[in-house]
Amino acid sequence: MANFDVSNLLSAQRILDKKYASAELRMKPAPVFSLLTSNDNFIVDVESVKTREDRATELYYIPRTKRTAGSARAHNHTGTVNDSAKVTPTWTIKSDKTTISLKLLDMNVFSFETILANKLEQMAMNILEDKETEAIAFLMAARATQQPAAIVGASFNSTTDAFEVPVGNTTSFFQRVKSIMKQNYFGGQADVIVDPNLQIMFEQQAAQGAGNSTNLAYNWPGLRIVESIELADADYTNGVALVFPTGQASALNWIPKQNRNGWGDYNDYNGGYGTFNFMGYQFALHGYASRSDTSSANGQTQDVTMEFELSLDTTFNKSPLNYTTDRTDSVVHEFAQLAS
Repeated sequence: MANFDVSNLLSAQRILDKKYASAELRMKPAPVFSLLTSNDNFIVDVESVKTREDRATELYYIPRTKRTAGSARAHNHTGTVNDSAKVTPTWTIKSDKTTISLKLLDMNVFSFETILANKLEQMAMNILEDKETEAIAFLMAARATQQPAAIVGASFNSTTDAFEVPVGNTTSFFQRVKSIMKQNYFGGQADVIVDPNLQIMFEQQAAQGAGNSTNLAYNWPGLRIVESIELADADYTNGVALVFPTGQASALNWIPKQNRNGWGDYNDYNGGYGTFNFMGYQFALHGYASRSDTSSANGQTQDVTMEFELSLDTTFNKSPLNYTTDRTDSVVHEFAQLAS
């Protein structure tokens, strides 16, 4: 009910045990956003470059120059002056807001501090759930649309932009992922985001260790597998995965320096800036107070209303690929298991 009417001190009351109240405060997992955030070294020392939220940021790098090697030496050889390239990160803001009054909870079983802490946590949950959706949408939009003509191990569907693993090859699915990444010259570790169907397949196969008659343990070295309950592709209902070389796709988070350093007073009309930490993320917190009459909402005629907002800026990026002559045009690849 609105304004906590249901918990007014009208009868003998107690607070529900945290164990039983926790189910109500469940949130959608955000493993993809967490994984991308762990690769947050895309920009070196971002705070010194991005001094405010509307300042554009440009990143420069030296692209790959592909040539066919010569077959002889020459006394008058001439070369080509290479060029540099740049990436311009795009930043998005996710925010949520709430309000609380100074006197509204004077006759309530919950304290002001308990309610405020709960409100801030729920605001952070709402933002992280949206960030997870944003992270998956970024990877889907960034996936490769080009592949070598003679790819081995799966067929690339240029209409859906996905590698299709043939029917009957579920036990070799992850081996094919590793092989195709190598065929695109991506050696080493790979980050793999799987939908629930492939997570179930992965867990079942991972249980077939060296002591079993069917040993599938060779599949997993080199892969960091994360399940996303939100990842889905309507074209591939039997299982889908997004794969990229470890650390080559990232989410970089940022908040204004006034929040990082702290400024003002939340109890003041002009308000204050600070931070709120939740699940390892640092959010920008802004709050201010104003005189108000909350008597019609279970408060009092002479009251103070406090407004709070949490926010978080994020830029999603992947390693750039300028050289796409006969290889993939993105580090992000979609793999799908065809239905049997």
